[in-house]
Amino acid sequence: MRKTGLVVGLISLLLVATPVYAEQKEKTDHAALFTSQIGIWYTVWWDDKPPYGSHWSDWTRYRPLLGDYSSGNEDAIRAHMQWMKKAGIDFVILDDTNGHGNDNGNIAEHIDQVFRVVESMPAGTAPSLALAIGYAEWARNDIREQQAEADLVFDRYAQSPVYYQWKGKPLLVNYTAPSWFYKWKDDRFSVRFATGKVSDGAPVAPDTGLWGWVFDREQASGEVVGVNPGWDTAHLGRGTTPIPREDGELYSKMWINALKKNPEAVIISSFNDFAEETAIEAAEPRNEAVPAYRDAYGDPAPDWYQKLTEGYAGLKAGYKEGFYYKEEQASQLYRFTNGQLVKTAELPHQLPVIELPKGFMKGKIKTDQPGRDKTVPNKWVVLDLFDSWRNHFKGLNQDWSYRTLLASDAEIPGLSNGAAFEYIQPTELELMYSQSDATAEKPLDRLGFKAHPAWMGENGWANADVRVTLPRDKKLYLTYIPGKVNTASDGISLTVYVNGEQAAFDWIDGTAGWKAKRAIDISAYAGQTVTIRYKVGWGKEVLGGEATPAYDSLLIGEPLIVSRTQ
Repeated sequence: MRKTGLVVGLISLLLVATPVYAEQKEKTDHAALFTSQIGIWYTVWWDDKPPYGSHWSDWTRYRPLLGDYSSGNEDAIRAHMQWMKKAGIDFVILDDTNGHGNDNGNIAEHIDQVFRVVESMPAGTAPSLALAIGYAEWARNDIREQQAEADLVFDRYAQSPVYYQWKGKPLLVNYTAPSWFYKWKDDRFSVRFATGKVSDGAPVAPDTGLWGWVFDREQASGEVVGVNPGWDTAHLGRGTTPIPREDGELYSKMWINALKKNPEAVIISSFNDFAEETAIEAAEPRNEAVPAYRDAYGDPAPDWYQKLTEGYAGLKAGYKEGFYYKEEQASQLYRFTNGQLVKTAELPHQLPVIELPKGFMKGKIKTDQPGRDKTVPNKWVVLDLFDSWRNHFKGLNQDWSYRTLLASDAEIPGLSNGAAFEYIQPTELELMYSQSDATAEKPLDRLGFKAHPAWMGENGWANADVRVTLPRDKKLYLTYIPGKVNTASDGISLTVYVNGEQAAFDWIDGTAGWKAKRAIDISAYAGQTVTIRYKVGWGKEVLGGEATPAYDSLLIGEPLIVSRTQ
């Protein structure tokens, strides 16, 4: 990786390599610091013949060093699996999220071939295999079709001796829209969730975390940490903001975070998805307009990300012969040679430096960093309504119910077409922030609900009721922070009821952004079980001179019941 400061600092060091016996410990001491299972996604829809061979030319800017191979090519599969096992990968997640029978059966055949090859390899020479499904949900909205695909996985693949077991059951990753999380389960599997970007779904999957696809934010789960070298789909004509690779810096930072956390599992976003450019497989640009992977000297290094992966994943077994290491916030560089860490002043050619957490070389990772945010629980919170909603979403309680009320007085159970009541998604915040003052506070991780009223050709209201039992505190307040997503609308209303009595009304108009915190005194209901209703509805909106009954969304941030306002 390019580290200009490191290059300058190392020039002043001794040019003669010197063994460092005092800092060298047994490999097992260092390996004990990192014990995570390591998994990696694997793309199975590559082909090298028409018509599906066009996936390479149409979708990718990089060509693997193996050439434009078929994911069903036995030699390619064997080479990939041997390298992954040698690098320290424990299991491979075969990406069957685009429809098992699609590409005229090619996807299914390639998956069958991967299993055949791995089953034929000598024990200990290949990682285990698991599958990711979800096409029936995210693309087809058909839970019966989802179950049929899970049945196929269980009957055809999960009985294989090479299928990966997670916590006593076959692992099955369900890649789907966050609104589908927890709506389907199969107790034969250890089911884990994945979605496009973890920021889109992490708030509703805090227990297990998300096991893919793009790891663009930290997760609260201790079960999994995700790492990816970057992400870019702009070349496919998608309106996405790329996550730059930073010459490997991003990937290294994410691995350092994984080492510090030492979760149960580390998931690498992809071995070979060159379409979304999350791949780590050795590759070269297809043309001069595309940046090549380069070493610290600016020379092409096609296997840069494979070497980074090998260096980090291999730490479970100790340092790797010939690899270079340094601790973060330190300038001293070491080369591991003949079983020893040896000081050196030269950056390697064609090899990255594996940067380690501070203290790693002495057998103890230091995780407390200056300025690190330490969240202190608010002792005045007695009920967190977002947690209550999240548990309802996960099927752990039946406290929430929904209905739609239209201006015509028609009432519809549940949320009708156009209505929504769900967690705040980053895309909503990004839209809100893009229209607000650039200097305004931007708390991206504020938890709460997005409420979007009904649209059935007339104005309407989305109603969400929650039943809660209040403690017998002397003073109780229902607090929340309203936010308006869109500047273009005239406004949007929020009415709060407690046991059917109106407790507050807000007309949120003007610019987009968060508004002042609200605190409603509900002390009179202490000790009772009450129903709190959020009713979100429309005023008249004018967009480009044309009236429309649905456009804006209301955010209800940090919905809490507290015993004291601050």
